[in-house]
Amino acid sequence: MRHDEARAIKNMPFKANISPGYLWRLALVAALCLFMAGWFLFDGLWTYPRQRVRALEYQRLKAEDRLGEWKSMAQEHGWPADDPGEPKTQAQTITQLVFAGLLTPPGLIFLFRFLRMRKRWVESTETGLRTSWGRQLLFNQITALNKRQWDKKGIAKVVYRQDGRTRRLVLDDWKFETAPTKSILREVESHIDVEQIVGGAPELPEECERHICG
Repeated sequence: MRHDEARAIKNMPFKANISPGYLWRLALVAALCLFMAGWFLFDGLWTYPRQRVRALEYQRLKAEDRLGEWKSMAQEHGWPADDPGEPKTQAQTITQLVFAGLLTPPGLIFLFRFLRMRKRWVESTETGLRTSWGRQLLFNQITALNKRQWDKKGIAKVVYRQDGRTRRLVLDDWKFETAPTKSILREVESHIDVEQIVGGAPELPEECERHICG
């Protein structure tokens, strides 16, 4: 027996676009990683080597008791006239470059994911589900709906058979807009047997989430 009563209107199309919050988290992480990588790279290639040259000259003049010449030397080279401190070591310079190298890959990965995900969507149709990345399935191809992670993480896996293979389509209400994703989940449930829903109970009708159903 199918639980069509879970929806008052059958075959209503729903479309869940990528969640703006999720999308901008990707952008924020990408920007932060790439900004920090650029900062470390600039320090390793420019700031630290220049500071080392300046500091070594300062120390040389100090050792020779000629610090009175420092201001004129600094002015000649366009350096700050204050004490540059201890010279940056080669190890410190290499460390900056290493950090730049470590932060660049995740920054590029998150940037790629942001660009790749920004126009994604998943929607229900009269006959099944389809996505912006080319997935398309019919409701009668669905063999199971795995809801083990739905209550805690908002993830449900639609398992279906297509072209002789078992495939999965993930409904994720964190990555995609929450309300439409949940509506798509209810639409799936209204087209399959209750026994095909594993790891959780069928969703209550939308009106029952706000009111007690008799």
